[in-house]
Amino acid sequence: MDELRKQMKEFGNKLYYSFFRHRMDNTGLTKSKIMFSNVLLHIQPVKIHKRTVKFKTTMGLGLITFYLFLLLATTGILLMFHYVPSTAIGPDGLPDAYSRMVNLRSNVFWGDFLRNMHRWSAHGMVAFVALHMLRVYLAGAHRGGREFNWVVGCLLGLLTVFLSYTGYLLPWDQLAFWGVKVGTEIAKIAPGGALIRAVLLGDTDVGAEALIRFYVLHVAVLPSVMGFLIAVHFFRIRKDGGLARPADTSNEKQIPDEEFGEVKNNSVFKAARSYKLVEIVKGNEPKVNEEVDQMMFAWPKLIVRELMVFAGLMVVMSLISVFFDAPLEGPADPSHPTNPAKAPWYFLGLQELTSYDGFIGGIVIPGILAGVSCSCRTLKLRWKPLRKPTGKIFPVSGLRVNAGLKMRSSSACICSCLR
Repeated sequence: MDELRKQMKEFGNKLYYSFFRHRMDNTGLTKSKIMFSNVLLHIQPVKIHKRTVKFKTTMGLGLITFYLFLLLATTGILLMFHYVPSTAIGPDGLPDAYSRMVNLRSNVFWGDFLRNMHRWSAHGMVAFVALHMLRVYLAGAHRGGREFNWVVGCLLGLLTVFLSYTGYLLPWDQLAFWGVKVGTEIAKIAPGGALIRAVLLGDTDVGAEALIRFYVLHVAVLPSVMGFLIAVHFFRIRKDGGLARPADTSNEKQIPDEEFGEVKNNSVFKAARSYKLVEIVKGNEPKVNEEVDQMMFAWPKLIVRELMVFAGLMVVMSLISVFFDAPLEGPADPSHPTNPAKAPWYFLGLQELTSYDGFIGGIVIPGILAGVSCSCRTLKLRWKPLRKPTGKIFPVSGLRVNAGLKMRSSSACICSCLR
């Protein structure tokens, strides 16, 4: 028994060292080596700012979005084994694509669970990428040299919507068919929309050609482009100094803002200070920038928290997939529209706007929103951290809005309004 226990312990040690390659201890050198020597952990910096791991800084929205993308890729690959993008009528009198959906729900082991998780993860990714972009914009994290990464994030947001939209048609049921039909009709209003619609559908209407093209876009083209842009997005975060955080006004050099005549924090180039060698020889410890004290090793605290977020997300998505089935209506029938025929939920607002006026609702308003979101200097929203914590349940950092009329708010005011 002791020999077996010894062998198991030796096997566990070999398995550990094959992954981490270094002994687990609390020294900074070992923690650095663990991050550098592992391909999965090397995406993270060795040290991070303590504020970036606080929930109120990012709320984990970007991390959850990335995890949902991984979950979609995994479940999508498994679903591909049981799917055929064909509208041909099979022996059961149903289109092949729809028949595969029915078979997946009734005959494939855990097939219904996989489809549910894929469907709800797709909707969740659209929602979380929107929340992530909103938080970044309101926090001003898209400024200060991070404008390029903001543009990459905007492209990822658009690709997320298109990825969900191309997968919306694949079940080939009434909900999918008429949802895509309404969405492509809306696209015709935009300049060049008719050409884009013709390229996507491959015909004058939604049919077999559209199903094949949507399938190729959904499983190959869009995921490949998204994977590349996600890598660029992470790379730029590393190169830009990690996650954006509220500036520490007590430790950073303040430089006048030429445009507004105010003082702003420069989080890239900090004030430097030189010391005489005699001070160190005398034994006096020089007071260096306190920013160093705000840094912490990414291993193991950050990695453990990221794994906890992933575990929590898996639990939530699993429970949703168990108790809530993804919708599957009757097979697609072009001659019997649903009442009412609605686009996917993330296009409902656009559908309602275009129902009143196609030009204003389909071009003017979306154009204004796109212009504002892509503009990094028109609307300036900056962190204005409080010197003293409020201790409230919602410790929202104050924001300064500079857009002609200057408005200021603090977390104390916000919390008092919530009482």
